[in-house]
Amino acid sequence: MISVQEVVLDTDLTAPEPYQVRRTTGQFALGGFQPLQVTTFLLFGPVQQASNKEINMLQEADRVGSIRSFWSTVPIYLTRGTAPVPSVQGSQPSGAIPGTVYTLPQAPQGGGGDFYVSGSLQRPGVDYVLSGSTITTTNATPGGAQLWFQYPVTVQVQDAYSDIILYPPGGDQFRVLQRYRDDGSGYWKAVATRMNAA
Repeated sequence: MISVQEVVLDTDLTAPEPYQVRRTTGQFALGGFQPLQVTTFLLFGPVQQASNKEINMLQEADRVGSIRSFWSTVPIYLTRGTAPVPSVQGSQPSGAIPGTVYTLPQAPQGGGGDFYVSGSLQRPGVDYVLSGSTITTTNATPGGAQLWFQYPVTVQVQDAYSDIILYPPGGDQFRVLQRYRDDGSGYWKAVATRMNAA
């Protein structure tokens, strides 16, 4: 019986030099993905042109340029490029209540948003004026009022693990599009496309 795991590590079958993996880890916080650490390490295993079957499983737009298969005995994760996703960010303006002038921690993206006083939506230009990060109300807010300002934002979202393969090490960058795991043999196979091909 052939052990595929041993074949993957066989020096006669591996690529002439190792390939490099740049792994980004992070967490979701503050409305988006915050990278915490980037590590780079070397992996050994066969590197070959992807088969026609593997290429046909990819979307047409991902077939541009060189597509390769990278084999390893450790997990390789998909490349999760940052993607703009519409979201909403909100904050509680600071200032004395009752009062007429309040300050946001920062000026909202796009210079607009929704201002609420105790859950009631206020009308811009009528009930309040926003200038940068300062809100000035037409009338003094009542005592005990709860203030809230929210505005649309675009956040960047990606997975907690994102790998880019560099082959040869420090050379071309490959984006991981598909990955496969053979549980019986204990090897991983990543199908990746050269990012600077287009």
